[in-house]
Amino acid sequence: MSTRVPVSVIVPIKNEAANLPRCLASVKWADEIFVVDSESVDGSIAIAQQHGAKVVQFEFNGIWPKKKNWALENLQFRNEWVFVLDADEVLPPAAEAEFAQAISGAGDIFGYWINRRFMFMGRWLRHAYYPNWNLRLFRHAFGRYEKLTDAPTNSGDNEVHEH
Repeated sequence: MSTRVPVSVIVPIKNEAANLPRCLASVKWADEIFVVDSESVDGSIAIAQQHGAKVVQFEFNGIWPKKKNWALENLQFRNEWVFVLDADEVLPPAAEAEFAQAISGAGDIFGYWINRRFMFMGRWLRHAYYPNWNLRLFRHAFGRYEKLTDAPTNSGDNEVHEH
């Protein structure tokens, strides 16, 4: 495709220099890419900038899922549609045309479920969490992640207790 797909991609990271080049290259066709960083010190910021991503610093606000909801509520998106992609994930080349087609004829559809495939050493793990449908492509005005807890996620007491 010759034009950018009108999607804003959100990539939440912290120290993802090893994964970020492949991840960002897989969505280079997106109109806008935000990397939401938590004070990375491994060169992730420079890598994101080299790939044309807008880097935004995030400070934990005590609400889980922290970065994703914060990004949806605070970033100024150019596009109606957003796609959330973790740094260790890569989209196949066919995603560009599929996304463009899906959002151009979306009408009253507000989101699309994406089926993930888990890969290990370049091979698809066919019996590992497959199918694994996730709502990742959606109109940002209508989507938020469920707030799982307002309490700290780790109490520091990690032992198994029997009752």
